[in-house]
Amino acid sequence: MFRRPPPASTRPAFLPAGFALVILLGLLLSTAAAASPARLGPDLPYTLVADPSGSATLEQVLPALRDGAPHREVFSRGYTRTAFWLRFTLPPDRVADGEHWLEVKPAFLDDIRLFIRPLGGDGPWRQRRAGDTFDGPIGDIDHRFPLFVLPAEPRGYEMLARVASSSAVMLQMKLWSPAEFLPAAAGDTAFWSFYFGLATLSTLLALVLAVVLGSRLLWAVTGISTGYVLVACVQGYVAWLVPEVGWRLQHYLTGLLTLACYGLLLWMASEALQLRRRLPWAHRLLMAACGLLVVLLLSVPLDLYGEAIRIHTLVYLSTGAVFVLACGYIWWRDRFQPSSVLLGLSPLICMLASLFGLFSAVGWIPFREEIYVVWQYALVVNMLMVTGLAVYQVRIRHLREQEKHQLARALEVEREARFNQRQFMGLVAHEFRTPLAIIAASLQNLRYLGAPDPRHTSRYDKIGRATDRLVQLTDNCLADARLDADDLSVDRRRVCLRELVIEAASLVQPAGHNWRLTVEGRAPSDPPAPLPAWLDPAMMRIALSNVIDNAVKHGDGEPWVDISRQGTAWRVAIRDHGPGIAADRRALVFERYRRATPASPGGRQGGVGLGLFVSRRIARAHGGDLVLADDEGPGCCFLFTLPLLPEDVSL
Repeated sequence: MFRRPPPASTRPAFLPAGFALVILLGLLLSTAAAASPARLGPDLPYTLVADPSGSATLEQVLPALRDGAPHREVFSRGYTRTAFWLRFTLPPDRVADGEHWLEVKPAFLDDIRLFIRPLGGDGPWRQRRAGDTFDGPIGDIDHRFPLFVLPAEPRGYEMLARVASSSAVMLQMKLWSPAEFLPAAAGDTAFWSFYFGLATLSTLLALVLAVVLGSRLLWAVTGISTGYVLVACVQGYVAWLVPEVGWRLQHYLTGLLTLACYGLLLWMASEALQLRRRLPWAHRLLMAACGLLVVLLLSVPLDLYGEAIRIHTLVYLSTGAVFVLACGYIWWRDRFQPSSVLLGLSPLICMLASLFGLFSAVGWIPFREEIYVVWQYALVVNMLMVTGLAVYQVRIRHLREQEKHQLARALEVEREARFNQRQFMGLVAHEFRTPLAIIAASLQNLRYLGAPDPRHTSRYDKIGRATDRLVQLTDNCLADARLDADDLSVDRRRVCLRELVIEAASLVQPAGHNWRLTVEGRAPSDPPAPLPAWLDPAMMRIALSNVIDNAVKHGDGEPWVDISRQGTAWRVAIRDHGPGIAADRRALVFERYRRATPASPGGRQGGVGLGLFVSRRIARAHGGDLVLADDEGPGCCFLFTLPLLPEDVSL
């Protein structure tokens, strides 16, 4: 039989996706009704004989084939080294009206041998061969699947087929008239042109985005694009486009890429759900499965592909179950957010579609060609969907990084502003000390000289209280700047805590107000016993005077200060008789520049919001603390905890 020149319409035309889609829809609709080939099994029943050793001859199997029961399903037996013989006939009404073409699929079968002779005759058999390990001419027409020309035969044909393969053993045959085949081949070419055009675009998009964005998910999506090469092998494009070495190359690529694609799909599934961060154990399990599938690639050159597929099937089923459980858990934890559901659903659909293809290849379910088409398009849709969602996630992450950068910049500006503010307040407070000292000295001289008019004495008292108030404010500002310094240290010495409290109270005692001091709840003894503490007297005087000043300003009666020992520390409780502090302000009173609302309408104006903040910082610098111990009326109680002398701690 001569080798005919290829029909022009059967050459691949990788059309642009838009034109291909239009042609695809038109051709598929127009050829669906016109193309009605006779198919092996459903239209051409066959008998079957298994040849486990692969050494049986035609004469040995022919009697059993003629007496066997007919089969009408598509022939598929999974991964087995058994050779199979099939016998079927082409009745006269199929081939008597002219030349017909017999198409043989799939492209990954190792060896196919056809024996043909007229039906009812005893003449010699004509043998034709195909398969991706056969080095001779494959088919009579240049097409990506073997096409054998059958001349018109009034008696019909008797045909035998021997099939053997290291891949899945199945056989699809279609008997075409040339008038039916050409438009069907054109529609098929348009279909795969659209597919590979879309596949190329999705692969390039994923690759460019992976390089630019550096996302592991996008690299996984780029890796899964090797599945398109597997599709090209299954559809016979590799052997057709590289005729010299294509069939042998296609033979090995089909096995290698089948194993690799499942591993890459598991990698993409893990990255899509971010299992590395969210479920580390599931990620490690899927990556271990990927590693095992990579090792199984060695089975192809070692001629152990069937055994590798069985191991691969078990691994894929177990890891697929883990992925389904991980999807459910993460969706539930994310409250079924659309982006999370789509990122998990996309590889899940692709995984399920590939499982149906795998099950049909191993012979667990009947073979249907539509399963492979669904899987191949699920691969493209999966890539586009995951790529789009990955870009969306990267964009959201980029916006969050921008917001974080802006927030960091705003915090830096705020930190710098606060530093400048403290520097300015410290500078102003320091400059105030000299004129305030001059005023205090002048006021003291005026008091020594005496006042002829009693009204002058009242004015001297007001000037003194105002001066003391300004001194207290400047001390707070200076203490605030000192407390923020990195090299803050307190100058501790032995002091009497009772005398320190009296000195602090004398700085803030206004006219018309008294305060009460108790020790362990009782009035101090006469003479008073010393209360030794280990403090920085200048700093603690500021801290105590700030709290006593608040008690005077915001209370209606006389403040009460009680000193007691509790365990290994002194406790100084300062209570006022005001209405207390509102609940929504309690957490704010110790913050810098935050003040409680004045309790009394006629009370004095509050300060700048440094008093309690500075007092707490000073107490903590000594290893103690200042807390709001009681905020239930009447009044509130601030409680200092201060250290004893080191030698008194163990007493």
